[in-house]
Amino acid sequence: MRTTTMSDLPTSASPRGTLLSQQGRGRAHALAVGGLLWVLLAAPLPAQTVNWAEVHNTTMRGIDNLYGLEIDKAAATFDSVCHMAPTDPRGYFFKSMVNFWLFALRRNQDDYDTFMDESDKVISACESILESDEDNPVATFYLGGIYGYRGMAHQANGSMFKAVTEGRKGYIYLEEAVALDSTLYDAQMGFGLFRYMIAKAPRSLSWIASVLGFSGDLEGGLALLKHAAEKGLYTKTEAAYYLAQFLFAEHRQDEAFHYMRMVIDRYPDNTLFLLTLAGWQLRLNNPDEALGLAQKAAAITDRKKFRYGEEFLYSTLGGIYYSLNEFTKARDAYALYLQKVQTREYISNWMYYRMGVSHEIAGDRTRAAEIYRMMRKADDAERAWDARYYRMGQDRLGAPLGEVDVLLIKAGNEAARKRYEPALALYNEALAKGAGNPDLQARALYGEQGIYYDHGEYPQVVTLSHQLLSTHPVRELWLIPHGYFRLGQALAKLGRTEEARQAFEKISEYDDYESQTSLESRAEEELARLKKN
Repeated sequence: MRTTTMSDLPTSASPRGTLLSQQGRGRAHALAVGGLLWVLLAAPLPAQTVNWAEVHNTTMRGIDNLYGLEIDKAAATFDSVCHMAPTDPRGYFFKSMVNFWLFALRRNQDDYDTFMDESDKVISACESILESDEDNPVATFYLGGIYGYRGMAHQANGSMFKAVTEGRKGYIYLEEAVALDSTLYDAQMGFGLFRYMIAKAPRSLSWIASVLGFSGDLEGGLALLKHAAEKGLYTKTEAAYYLAQFLFAEHRQDEAFHYMRMVIDRYPDNTLFLLTLAGWQLRLNNPDEALGLAQKAAAITDRKKFRYGEEFLYSTLGGIYYSLNEFTKARDAYALYLQKVQTREYISNWMYYRMGVSHEIAGDRTRAAEIYRMMRKADDAERAWDARYYRMGQDRLGAPLGEVDVLLIKAGNEAARKRYEPALALYNEALAKGAGNPDLQARALYGEQGIYYDHGEYPQVVTLSHQLLSTHPVRELWLIPHGYFRLGQALAKLGRTEEARQAFEKISEYDDYESQTSLESRAEEELARLKKN
């Protein structure tokens, strides 16, 4: 892999005078210049008689307070920076970051409004310096940073036009700062974020990058973030946090855990970091490890009386207890989550469904139905997962969970944890008790099919596939084409190439089922692989 250097970074072709009149950049630009604590420099700005070493040291203490989630202390520390250097942008910049952090955690309109007011002070401080020193790279850097954060805040608050406009300004100012001073190495985090995000942008947003002449660079973006995480002065923690999340998304788990543990070691009381790691363990089907981390975060929250982002704690605990089949505890955690969360528009149908199921299994059908009604209709083409869970929620409104439904949910959780023996026992019980119901039979057979495939017992997968494909589900129509897909995989593993090809081709005969687009794409990939072999 070629390592990207500062000389590789794009430079702005736009003069400063045209920045405010330019329109257009995309959502990815608004995101790319973001993060929580970057775009800061130790180098002093001129024309002030100040103890710059003390300004720098105090700023660092404030940053430590902020990453330690000591919000009030961080705000007071940055206030003192403003008093020590009233014409310097850094105190105002970091004071605004306190409110940006709060808005990111709580999605509260007051936090958004306060952040915007505080960010105006940053812009004024930067512009005052640039009026007399238009090529000052430090002021330009802070200006780029604050416009980037404003872009992200606008986007989170639902204003894409403002997000695009301010995000574009931020990106160009950042480019200009690097062009003025190529030693601003902390910029590598911002450019790393940008390059990675462009590479991962969904198709619905990729046209923006192409119109503006940008292309993504996944490995280059990761390399820049890694450099900032290991060599940066002020960007170390945040670059490591973003890098860890991106590496986890790329299934590079060992590296991801390395950087996540790095930031947790640095800030052990940061519950956001702990809960992020807990979420990873849950996604890796390690709920016991996840529970230990979440309980540690809960103890810190209780000890410090810290209430910012508390909803994240309870949503994580709800997911953990659900995966452990402890539905009463899951219900209680999810109930607290719904009490704490300040805006529900970000809650996925997947989470609503789990909340409803937890309440229903724990004996509160009335509240479960209320939660199912909170789900929002979704387009399968754009959000297949949300569309599926919306449909399942509607089914639950019409028909409460039965005994076999609960068995299947518990079996799925056991299988995800690779506790295959109890999972198979539950699936077999569901098969016996669900006789005569093709949907329940198909769900149980599909679950068993997956267990045997994971075990490498491909002949058993083929046998189960034929049983599954002989059912005629009424609601779970997706199970039949997905059953053909897993049959094709098993046949390919057994070297029965022609039969595997027929199974994958059979998928195209089915239409109008959930996750159809993604399954057809995967089938095409498998067919191409068979052709090569």
